[in-house]
Amino acid sequence: MGTDSGVDTYFGFCTYPGRELRHRIDLKVYPRDIYAFGLVAWTGNDVLNRRLRLQAESKGFRLDDTGLFPATQGSGGKWGTKGTANMKLYTEREVFDFLGVPWLEPHERNL
Repeated sequence: MGTDSGVDTYFGFCTYPGRELRHRIDLKVYPRDIYAFGLVAWTGNDVLNRRLRLQAESKGFRLDDTGLFPATQGSGGKWGTKGTANMKLYTEREVFDFLGVPWLEPHERNL
């Protein structure tokens, strides 16, 4: 199943034969031009993700798993990105550098 952002997503469950135990499976496939944002979003915990999003906001941007966009404030005080272009950053390190956040290896991202 694709989305407007070009990210293919599958959400499902894995079951084990003879057992009632189930595990949720989330698979996402990102196009190369937004791959770094997906990696940053999915290799950190919620504390790091909030910190990165707040840092992006302080610089006038909105960060999510599909990119870093110039932020525009819409009706109701909600932040949106309608008609804005994604920043062209191709590595996780470039995302951290742009935000001014010290680099963290993926295994260090559970703050």
